[in-house]
Amino acid sequence: MNASIKPIICCGFTPCIQRILEFRAVEKESVNRASRVTIGIGGKGANTARMVTQLGGSPELVGFAGGANGRLLEGLLTQERVRFEHVQTEGETRICQTLIEEGNPETTELVEEMPSITPREWKQMVALFGSLELSGSVVAISGKLPAGAPVDAYAQIVKMVAEQGGLVILDAPGEPLMLALEHNPSIVKINDAELLQTVGGDDLPTACRELIKSGAQSVLITRGSRSAFFVNERETLEIFPPKIAAVNPVGSGDAVTAGMAVDLSRGKDVSESIITGMACGAANALNLASGFLKLDDVERLRSEVRVGRI
Repeated sequence: MNASIKPIICCGFTPCIQRILEFRAVEKESVNRASRVTIGIGGKGANTARMVTQLGGSPELVGFAGGANGRLLEGLLTQERVRFEHVQTEGETRICQTLIEEGNPETTELVEEMPSITPREWKQMVALFGSLELSGSVVAISGKLPAGAPVDAYAQIVKMVAEQGGLVILDAPGEPLMLALEHNPSIVKINDAELLQTVGGDDLPTACRELIKSGAQSVLITRGSRSAFFVNERETLEIFPPKIAAVNPVGSGDAVTAGMAVDLSRGKDVSESIITGMACGAANALNLASGFLKLDDVERLRSEVRVGRI
C-alpha cells in the first residue's frame, strides 16, 4: 500500500445474505412466484467494504459471521476480493430479502434481525479491533448494533480509534450514537428521520447543532434523492445529488460512506469526499444488485453533484 494512503477499516456488525426477488407484481394474500432470484452480500458494513474495494481501495472488513449462512457470506466476500476478519458466532448469519416489481421504482424489504451475540463474542470483537493498526486509519462504522452488544459498543470502538489518531465516519442512530459522541467522531453520517428520532424535535439545523455540541466534529445529513446537508462549526453546505432513474436504491447510503472513506484515505478534504460519496450513492441506485458501483458511472455523476453554502 502507498504510504500516503491511509488504511480503511469497515465495521460490519450486522451482516446478512441478501436475496433479491423479482416479480411481475406482488399481490397480498396470493401466491407470488419470483421470475428471478439474485443472491448476494448485505449489511451496511459489508456493503461499504465491497464498494471501497470496487473504488480501488483495500479495506479490512471486521464483523461477525455464523453458521452455514456465515460460510456462504465469507465465500461471497472472497469472490469479490474483500478482505475480512470475523468473530464466529453461535447464531446463524441472517437472510434479508428485497422484493422488486416490474416497472415499480419502489422496493419492499423483508429484514431479519441478527441473532443476539454473547458477551464472550463481543469481548472477542473488542480484542480483534484492538489488534488492528488504527493509527491514521479511516474507520467506517455503520448500522444498528446487534442484540447482545453493549449500548456503548460504538463508543468503545470510537475511543480506540481516537486514541490512535484515526478518523471515524459513524453512521448509526439512537443511544449508541449519543454515547459515542463523547469521543469526538470526525463525521456523523445520518439520515434526516434517524437524526430527528435520535435528538427529538422537527428542525434539522437544531438537531445538527445538538450533535456538534455533544462532541461530533461534523454532521452529514442524507435525505435519499433530495439534497443533503453538511454542518460543522464553521459552515453549512447543501449538497444536491445527481438526478437519476433509480433501479434499486438499497445500499446507496453505504455507497456514500464508501466514496467518502476512499477520498479521505487519499488525503482529500471532507467537502470533496462528500461529492464523491453522493456520486457513489447515485451510481449504486442504477443497479439491481445493491452494493455495486461502476467507475464510469461514479465519474460521470460526480460532475453532476452541486454544492451550495447556506
